[in-house]
Amino acid sequence: MNAQVQALSSELSKKLGLNSKTDLTNGKVKDDNSIVVNTLFTNNFSKQNLSKLEQLVQVEAWPELYGDQLPDGIKFTGFDLMDISVLDQAIKGSLGNQVARASENPEFDNIKNDILTNGYKLRYPPIAVAEYENGSIDIITGKTRTKILKNNCKFTNAIVAKYKVFSKRTLLTQSIRFNCIDVPSGTAKAGDVLGVASELISEGSLKRNINAIREWITEAVGNGPFTDNYKEHLAVTILNNASVRPQIYSWRPENIAEWMNDHGFLKASEQYPAAGISGSVSVYVDKKNKKSTNDFLYMVCASSSFTKNLYRAAELMSNSHFIGKTLRVLVHTSTLPDSTNTKDLKEVFEQRIKNHNTEWKNMLRNYSEVFYDDAKVKTNVVLYGALPAIKQIHNMDEIVVF
Repeated sequence: MNAQVQALSSELSKKLGLNSKTDLTNGKVKDDNSIVVNTLFTNNFSKQNLSKLEQLVQVEAWPELYGDQLPDGIKFTGFDLMDISVLDQAIKGSLGNQVARASENPEFDNIKNDILTNGYKLRYPPIAVAEYENGSIDIITGKTRTKILKNNCKFTNAIVAKYKVFSKRTLLTQSIRFNCIDVPSGTAKAGDVLGVASELISEGSLKRNINAIREWITEAVGNGPFTDNYKEHLAVTILNNASVRPQIYSWRPENIAEWMNDHGFLKASEQYPAAGISGSVSVYVDKKNKKSTNDFLYMVCASSSFTKNLYRAAELMSNSHFIGKTLRVLVHTSTLPDSTNTKDLKEVFEQRIKNHNTEWKNMLRNYSEVFYDDAKVKTNVVLYGALPAIKQIHNMDEIVVF
């Protein structure tokens, strides 16, 4: 049996690109001089990993990322290891969104599954980081990989490509361009290009002129995913819709937990360990307010799942540990569609909330009529509010109270 296990481990090592000295039977990596880092068996990148990436990602092979095809306003300074908490703070500073994305990376799940299943490949260009003289940073591209390494792989650091960036225009433009190159970061979409162009026009660093816009599009997308005809369509669209594109916050389980924790909420499973609540359940107490902690629970749920949400609320409040408490239901709108129009996005946000709350109330009414002879029942469950989603209309640090 041991021989069979070793044979299977050896075969798996080859498929993952791991060095033959990697021991998969006991979860220990004896030699990490490999082209793939197995994210199941380690929680950090080593100096050997960094050296291997420097061997594999040749600067001469990527002139548009590291060499003479970079514009004057940006300079590549080298590869390095960076603490994941520093990268995470940069993400939080931008509300979780990559600066050149209209919303969350559409390839998030595919990238996550590939990293978890096949390991982190060192042969691809790493996360790109802009460094400033005051010590602060921005992530040019790679927020998706940062989130996955931190939240799903529990990594303490990441390999990054460092840049000196000398203007906001260059930063925004390169964040588009880097996402038009064949790397595992997800291709830039038309909405991303429209949004960055609108922001540059708004701040005055891109002229609202068709020729200037055409030149900028060529600079931003290079030979990326758009045809010449579509680039011309984008230029005309940008010219005619030069308002600032709304910044959208996409809600995923990882984002929800981070936002709640950062805004003073604690998992109810930690506050009430004897209640038997799974740590993965999105139920919280307000740790800033002792009275709130004693009186209220907060359940975060998707606006699209009103049937499931109602059942979860009933199940939670039937728990004997929560007798006398009030459950405040917080709804989130998942990922709103790409748009350059704040008014349209606001209507989508409000309609999703309205649909959820209307269906919730209709279901309660139906239960009352069918099972309880239309009895009026006083409940300690309230539809309380929603998580913010649109920067232009919401305070991103406050619950949108109904």
